[in-house]
Amino acid sequence: MVKSKDQHIRLKVIAGYLVLLIAIVSAGLIGQSSYERLMHSVSLLSKPDAEISRMNHLLTDLSEAENHIRVYSLTKKDQYLNLFGEKVESIKNELDSLRLSNIKNTHSIQMIDSMIYLIGVRSKKLNEFAKIKKAKEGINYTEQALKELSDASQYSRTQFESSITKRTIVDTIKKIKKKIDKPKSFLGIRFGKTKESKYEVVDRVIERQEVGIDSSYILKQDSLFNSFKEELESSRKKERQTRERLMHEELKLVDENSIILQKVKKLLNELEKQQIRDINKEVAQTEEIAQDSIVMITIVIIIGFIFGVLFILFTLLDLSKSDYLKRQLMLAKAKAEKLAKVKEEFLASMTHEIRTPLNALIGFSRQLEKTEMNAEQTKYVEVIENSSNHLLGLVNDILDFAKIEAGKLVIEARNFEPKKLIHEVYYLLSDSAQKKNLDFSWEYEGEEKHFFVSDPFRLKQILLNLGSNAIKFTEKGSVKIKAVMESEGAKYKLKVRLIDTGIGISSDKLEHVFEDFSQAESFSARKYGGTGLGLSISRRLARMLGGDLTVNSELDKGSEFCLDLPIEMGEVITDESVLKQISKVPEMLKLKKILIAEDDEYSSLLMRTVFKGWGLEPTFVNNGLKALECLKESAYDILLTDIHMPEMGGVELSRNIRNDLKSDMPIIALTANVRQVDLDKYIKEGMSAYLLKPFDESVLLEILCEQLNIDLEMNEIEEVPSTKEAQHLLFDLSEIEKFTASDPILIDQVLSSFVRIAKESLLLLKKASEEENYIQLGEVAHRMLSSYRQLKIDSASEILLELEKMIHQEDTNYSNIDELNAAIAQLEEISNEVFDQINELKN
Repeated sequence: MVKSKDQHIRLKVIAGYLVLLIAIVSAGLIGQSSYERLMHSVSLLSKPDAEISRMNHLLTDLSEAENHIRVYSLTKKDQYLNLFGEKVESIKNELDSLRLSNIKNTHSIQMIDSMIYLIGVRSKKLNEFAKIKKAKEGINYTEQALKELSDASQYSRTQFESSITKRTIVDTIKKIKKKIDKPKSFLGIRFGKTKESKYEVVDRVIERQEVGIDSSYILKQDSLFNSFKEELESSRKKERQTRERLMHEELKLVDENSIILQKVKKLLNELEKQQIRDINKEVAQTEEIAQDSIVMITIVIIIGFIFGVLFILFTLLDLSKSDYLKRQLMLAKAKAEKLAKVKEEFLASMTHEIRTPLNALIGFSRQLEKTEMNAEQTKYVEVIENSSNHLLGLVNDILDFAKIEAGKLVIEARNFEPKKLIHEVYYLLSDSAQKKNLDFSWEYEGEEKHFFVSDPFRLKQILLNLGSNAIKFTEKGSVKIKAVMESEGAKYKLKVRLIDTGIGISSDKLEHVFEDFSQAESFSARKYGGTGLGLSISRRLARMLGGDLTVNSELDKGSEFCLDLPIEMGEVITDESVLKQISKVPEMLKLKKILIAEDDEYSSLLMRTVFKGWGLEPTFVNNGLKALECLKESAYDILLTDIHMPEMGGVELSRNIRNDLKSDMPIIALTANVRQVDLDKYIKEGMSAYLLKPFDESVLLEILCEQLNIDLEMNEIEEVPSTKEAQHLLFDLSEIEKFTASDPILIDQVLSSFVRIAKESLLLLKKASEEENYIQLGEVAHRMLSSYRQLKIDSASEILLELEKMIHQEDTNYSNIDELNAAIAQLEEISNEVFDQINELKN
């Protein structure tokens, strides 16, 4: 639920940021678009108004074209007529160009088309005017008459010519000149009102001559000319009429030309005003764009702000809900942990209450077995013992299950010998198989005399569980433990198969056999009992070790449980001290004075035996304080000291020797502690070397000679065969036989001392547990560990090693008092079996 809520909050945060991003991008795009449109409008407004300039230029061109045709009419020069034609063509082209320019207004285009049409009409009218002018100038009937008179008489010609008078006629034409105003500022040009262009009218004088005939001279001519008088009058009349007609047409054309010009000018002025209106409209649109942009950006900002506020509010609301749910989750977790603790304490309490009477039942039933009983009493005691053992197994399963569920089960990697472990499992299960007359066997293939690294305690637990199940569910036939050590390069895998010919498991039940509180068949639980936790615990342990546990089975034909466990190579058992025998104790060593501080009676007895065999008599004390007093009273060549002793331990003793006595005497630590950090600490505190318990006498001799600089000769021998495997014992006498040179009297003394001290230590362990004095409990376990290792009682040594950790206040596999008592009870059970085997061996 919390994960879903966190994901929901994450989605809201992402959505909020997306909305803000969209708002920012939208504002940017709107601003950019508005900016581009605004700049486009400003660009249009800021550049010169080409269209209006063209219109003004067109007006000027029209006036110039009109002047050209007037000049032509006065001077009759063709160059002015050509200039007129060029100017008209230029005006047409300019209008066409103006039409194709940026003018988009339809009305403006129509006005331009009208002007083009009017210009065309005006051009035709002016052409007609030019023709009329030319025709007018060409009509001169008087000159024709004079020419006819000239043919009649030379004299008459002279007289006639003398009667001709000439006069000069002055004609004034108007020329329009554009008045240029003072330039305005940039803003005035762009945004001010467009004023109409002003023009000035300039007078231009053109002179011409006309010929007149003095008619008074005609009357004085010869009678020859009288006959032509009427003809001449008629010509003059005709000429006058023609001139009047042409003058009338000329005036009409001039009026029409003026009208056309006024229309063109009016159209141009209207077009100019239209352009100004368009500019003003563009300015208004620009202002509107700017205003709209401001409004849109403001709206986007407001929307973004609203979404931002909502986003913050929703985020804070979600965070508040998340915090609330987390608090609820923590409360639920605390409650669950409390319930789990209550459950664990309840289970521990119940198992403790059950284990205590069970321990008494099992112990007293075994004691009863040693007494004389009739057959019926023996049967009763056997039933009591079997039922008690069965109930003890159930309690152990529940404890292991609770420990795994609580995550308190610790896997501890240690060196062990797989072949020896398989044999121990076989030996522990052999009695149960023998009682049911089953063919029980074991075999091992792979590396021998090698140590491998894993958790031997848990591995043995798995195999004992599988083996006990195989024996329990097999009424007849065989049970076999088959172990193979396979190598894959530098890696190894231990494969153990538990094969039985028991009742088997149906195929549809196979996938459920490893579930908690599960058994293959309901009648199995009623007939064979059990909690259904054994296989579940075994598989969990196998997986915690990095392997797996699987099963192949067929109903009524048997089962095969397969344990595949990856494993690493440890140390090869090639300790030269084990393979060497002392040829002769050096005489130099017999001259040395040796002090031994050891509080453990069993270890002291072993060392007394060893040194006696060497012909040496060292001084023994049972604590560090006495050792320090001895060193103050007398000089010694070497000191061997235990680490954990009453009053003063070995570390404190070494520190006093180095600091107070200023002695450089060799000091050898005797310890069962294999932690490298502690071993390094011993050397740092001034000790010269350390000897790990249990140790071989050859190793002891070597280290003594090494520290005292004495040469030592050793002979290689074959390894002494283990009595443990040969006689199916829980202990091994090979080390004791080496110490005692196989002297039966010495061996009997050592074993008797071991039994006595072990029983006393077991009582001390129980007392320390009851008093919850864990430091003392760890010290007792430490003293017991060396003797149990000396006899190679591996299953008990593993328990003692866990108990020893309490000296250092370390976590162990025993997390509460009930588990601790269970471990002590298991240690006592193993020890009692060892005691029984020792008694049988003595007898």
